[in-house]
Amino acid sequence: MYYNNSSISVQNISKVYKMYNSPQDRLKQFIFKNRPYHKEFSALKNVSFEVKNGKTVGIIGKNGSGKSTLLQIITGTLKPSSGILNIKGRIAALLELGSGFNPEFTGRENVYLNGSIMGLTRKEMNERMQTIEDFAEIGDFIDQPVKLYSSGMYVRLAFACAVNVDPDILIVDEALAVGDMQFQLKCMDKMRKFKESGKTILFVSHDTYSVKNFCDEVVWLKDGEVYRQGDVLAITNEYEDFMKSKIIEDTPQEEQKVKNNTLTIDNITVKNSKGISSKDIYFGEDLTIEIDYTVHKKIDHLIGGIAIIDQRETYICGLNTKLDQISINSNVGKHQLVCKYEKINLLPGTYHIDTGFFEKSGLARYDYKTKGSSFSIHSDQYIAEGISYLKHTWEVRSLGNEI
Repeated sequence: MYYNNSSISVQNISKVYKMYNSPQDRLKQFIFKNRPYHKEFSALKNVSFEVKNGKTVGIIGKNGSGKSTLLQIITGTLKPSSGILNIKGRIAALLELGSGFNPEFTGRENVYLNGSIMGLTRKEMNERMQTIEDFAEIGDFIDQPVKLYSSGMYVRLAFACAVNVDPDILIVDEALAVGDMQFQLKCMDKMRKFKESGKTILFVSHDTYSVKNFCDEVVWLKDGEVYRQGDVLAITNEYEDFMKSKIIEDTPQEEQKVKNNTLTIDNITVKNSKGISSKDIYFGEDLTIEIDYTVHKKIDHLIGGIAIIDQRETYICGLNTKLDQISINSNVGKHQLVCKYEKINLLPGTYHIDTGFFEKSGLARYDYKTKGSSFSIHSDQYIAEGISYLKHTWEVRSLGNEI
């Protein structure tokens, strides 16, 4: 059912591809229609969800789950095999690198072409052209063929077009992972303003941290189907556990990690309750983690975070300074971020430490260290089983039925 307050309505959308082993089999299939010369692959299977007006919805799922196919159907570049799609409003999409522009046309020609596809007149595009040029910051390359562009230049122009043609719906698919940090921050700021103005956004990313901080709802695609949808924190946490338990390494952190000289993590130190550097911590002891970092360029509203993960890749606890409303030093120079855990009640075992620094919304990383350090919890006695020791009391009650 299509609701009046929905910008996007996806109802039982499926997409089946015919897979041929050779061009000859494709020709045979055209001639002998009653005999199959192909195999079928279902990229999407009865996918349904609604995106309400003004909402930002994240789409998550490992590679091959159907995210790109779904977005191509929503943007109209691909037809579904079955199902119903209803769109209310003008869509601007920033999909995978290489889509949307004619490589033989200049950047300027592609901008005008993109505008005409969006239904804008030449006059309307003339009024927007300078804004697009200023945002993209590619200089004279605006009049050079797109095929000569670097990946970063391509994304700059594509994003500038997408957000400056007055769309009702913006779709972003991982493209912002390309490019320098300053441009990423500029894009994030634009997207926040876009969201605040009541526009609808579909945000596709492997980076669940970004999804948690930017999206109102989330849809998890798994093997071409909607596996979960709804609450952002609950579903992204479950998704993280799923990815770690299966040891599926799509290397999202490496893909999303920004190569820049703005901030670097220099060292991670674990200290016991006596303030001595040690990776051997006793159960119930205070634990301190110190992160040495260098700020190379002034940053506004820096966020620092620490996560503890066990040997089975279970995400034990993730903390950051934004959640605890703590301001940290972001001036140029060397600094240290210290997190103290009181009377740590993790059960004996080895635990790994992830650390990271992010811009003010938490959508882009300055630097991130996966398993940058570790520590082991020890105990002189067998305490309990599991991950964490929970304080408790026992009580034995008589129910009056003693014989």
